[in-house]
Amino acid sequence: MRITIIGAVLLLVTLTGACADGQPAAGVDNALSQVVAREDLAGGVAVVRDGTGITRFSAGYSDVDTRAGFAPQTHVRAASITKTFVAATILQLVAEGRLDLDTAIETYLPGRIRGEGIDAEAITVRQLLRHQSGLPEYFDADTKPPAYPVSGDQLLDAALTRRAQFAPGSAIKYTNTNYVIAGLLLDKLTGHSAVDEITRRIIVPLGLSDTYFPAPGDTGLRAPFAHGYEVVDGNRKDATVFNASAAGMAGSLVTTNEDTSAFITALLDGRVVPPAQLREMMNTVDWTDAGPGFRYGLGLTGIYLECGVTVWGHGGDIDGYHSLMAKGFAGPAVSIAFTQSPPETDSLASDPRAEVLNAVYCPK
Repeated sequence: MRITIIGAVLLLVTLTGACADGQPAAGVDNALSQVVAREDLAGGVAVVRDGTGITRFSAGYSDVDTRAGFAPQTHVRAASITKTFVAATILQLVAEGRLDLDTAIETYLPGRIRGEGIDAEAITVRQLLRHQSGLPEYFDADTKPPAYPVSGDQLLDAALTRRAQFAPGSAIKYTNTNYVIAGLLLDKLTGHSAVDEITRRIIVPLGLSDTYFPAPGDTGLRAPFAHGYEVVDGNRKDATVFNASAAGMAGSLVTTNEDTSAFITALLDGRVVPPAQLREMMNTVDWTDAGPGFRYGLGLTGIYLECGVTVWGHGGDIDGYHSLMAKGFAGPAVSIAFTQSPPETDSLASDPRAEVLNAVYCPK
């Protein structure tokens, strides 16, 4: 098994057409069903939230062996959507005057971050949250995640055995280590675990009752849940069981599409961080690795669709679960999860989340 937590959805949105008028796009159901059938995916689920109303869509199966469908509030692994929760909590501390975005991480974690080519005095909190730190990744694509519980400190120690990728601020490179350190900042500055702080500050106040961080050693998901699958050597394999601690604050959260659509709605509505801090989250840099039209802020991705709509959100990829939450300032929010990755192609436009996103915001 490989950990493949990706910060935002690697998709290229190239469709054109009339923009969504605030109502759920009629083509979402068709887009979801067509993608699952065409790519032979195990299943997919989407939730479109418009104000207080939600519409659910699903295709395929939550369990291919029993051919069970998707229940409401189906739990999935959020993967890198976790990062937006972490970043929002950090920005709450900024609003409280307990942390400064342009202060070096050495100030907050003195002596902790040391390694070849790494200068913690040159890396700011802003660079950390925006993937401009240059810090190395703690696992590479071929690393098998540990079967035992691991801490954020252990994940950071693994990263620090590797050389820095580039000088701080000189580039952007999506790196999970950045958010492992963000979790350690929350631990240090609040005196509580990042898990407890995010739960207290965001999950509970927003009523996200189906969102949680698995306990150490918990490798399953609460019911109801969707099994996750990946194709290995031509065969579909169940990838549901996973040591979530190996993803840490970069991607361990478990949630539902209902909850993530509620979270991104609350964030853009100004109910998670104050307006000044939301503007900081939306202070972006070009993220060419993700494709044209993508910009990365502080745990928040701006996706500029070719039909003229801009949406904000985050994606996540981990074995068996491939998700996206997105919302514009006008119109609905959408949260999407596919429980198997599509076949590899040379075109980012083949990512199934692109088709669902366009069905909501750029219907033909």
